[in-house]
Amino acid sequence: MEDINITEIVNQVFLKAVNEGASDIHFEPLKEKMIIRFRVDGLLRVVSEIEPNLISLIIAKIKILANLDTTGLPRAQEGKIRFVREAKEVDLRVSVFPTNLGECIVIRILESIKVFEDFKGLGFTQQQTEIINSVIEKPYGLILVTGPNGSGKSSTLFTMLHKLIKPEINVATLEDPVEREIFMARQTQINPEIGLTFASGLRYLLRQDPDIIMVGEIRDKETAQIAVEAAVTGHLVLATFHTNNAAGAVVRLVNMDIEPFLIASALKLITGQRLARQLCNDCKKKYDPPKELFKKIEDNQISNFYHTEGCEKCNQKGIKGRTGIHEVLKISKEMQELIFTNPSDEQINILAKSQGMINLRSMAMQKVNEGAISLEEALRITE
Repeated sequence: MEDINITEIVNQVFLKAVNEGASDIHFEPLKEKMIIRFRVDGLLRVVSEIEPNLISLIIAKIKILANLDTTGLPRAQEGKIRFVREAKEVDLRVSVFPTNLGECIVIRILESIKVFEDFKGLGFTQQQTEIINSVIEKPYGLILVTGPNGSGKSSTLFTMLHKLIKPEINVATLEDPVEREIFMARQTQINPEIGLTFASGLRYLLRQDPDIIMVGEIRDKETAQIAVEAAVTGHLVLATFHTNNAAGAVVRLVNMDIEPFLIASALKLITGQRLARQLCNDCKKKYDPPKELFKKIEDNQISNFYHTEGCEKCNQKGIKGRTGIHEVLKISKEMQELIFTNPSDEQINILAKSQGMINLRSMAMQKVNEGAISLEEALRITE
């Protein structure tokens, strides 16, 4: 009977998190209890507390559901749970980690691939969407999606793949870990313990007759070199890259000692992105921002500013959902010629702007003017 109650408690936590649009569930030990926190729209909040006598039972139940070891001393573990909600399956990625107060469990809620059916839903403009669609239709080349952790890079990659997958095309991925199942794609999780890294996996994949390769992340020179070479020898390669903006991706590749002529030949498109918290439509109001914030605005076209005070519909947070802020850099012939000269970020940005690219700061300010986000949020994510 007790086990049935624990199962019900765990399932109710999962259901509540999914229904509230949480991205993560935290089971965090304190001295005399455990708290449960949800991350919604990038912010954590406490949703409930677990009584001391239930803590070990709940931890054990989650481990069992995730096929993790429940015996021996506490240790770091990772697993997956497939949770069914209203006849739909939701994948939960489970991470267990020991602390001085007990084991902490963080569960990432992985969205269905069906969520990523168009670029507009990710915050791309119509013009940016047209540029991306024109490039990903090419049979070969390197496309990089850049930004910090938690900026939505994986969502952009999966949307691209969703557009590209066809029965006549062989799609393969290397991921760490495999987050979402992609229909008709061969997905592989890297495992350095057995020698399967991004670099070695990419080498093996090239012998598997792929048309499109998705690399979860380019982390080192070897992976970058193989990805670039694959892109110039007839493969379409999609990858994420940790840089602050699109221009920074070119500079970082050069700093990795990749030959500029290879970079220029391989690169077709780079996107840079951030995730911004959207203002609640039910309680947002126009206002005049403080002078110290106003001084930071470079764009004189902004005339509308909004802020929120919170209401019942947004749980008094003033925030409801998040939207992507993007810059899209298409590699033109002029940009290729500039790459040959080992340019700086600034030189790349100047040329890109002259060719019509709208940078992250300007895109964020457009969202401010539209009333989608606050000025404070725009400055926070682009400073």
